[in-house]
Amino acid sequence: MNAVRLALGSAVALSLSAASLAQTDPDTGKSDFCARLAANIGVEKTKIVDGNTQWTANALNFGQRVLFGGTAVTSVRAEPAEATSVEEYQRALGMCVAEGKGAACRLIGPVDFTLGWKGESTTTRVLDGERALVRVENTKTSCHAGVH
Repeated sequence: MNAVRLALGSAVALSLSAASLAQTDPDTGKSDFCARLAANIGVEKTKIVDGNTQWTANALNFGQRVLFGGTAVTSVRAEPAEATSVEEYQRALGMCVAEGKGAACRLIGPVDFTLGWKGESTTTRVLDGERALVRVENTKTSCHAGVH
């Protein structure tokens, strides 16, 4: 029983450490919002275009799309990073809107962005001054840093 608690505690600590490392300040040049979001949700294939991270990932692998019809639930939400005014709360809520067959979030920091993807819900901070565009359509999610 103690071994199970220790293993669970170690896994939680490791998970928290990885999330903390992924929240790197873009001023250091180590990462931007899309790089941190990719690290937080497990996207490994990213590319740098004009100094900004971009990626597109599918919530289902090829086998899941073929065998199970390619459905997945993805959710997006933007909320103020700190307790703030009603206007700031409304500004954050208006960043994600239905668009086409999915949703688009035009993020301007500081704001906390929550992505529900592959059965997990992950919150990643968009730092002050950062901009990013996150699109969700069907089972695909894409992120483009530095874009609004």
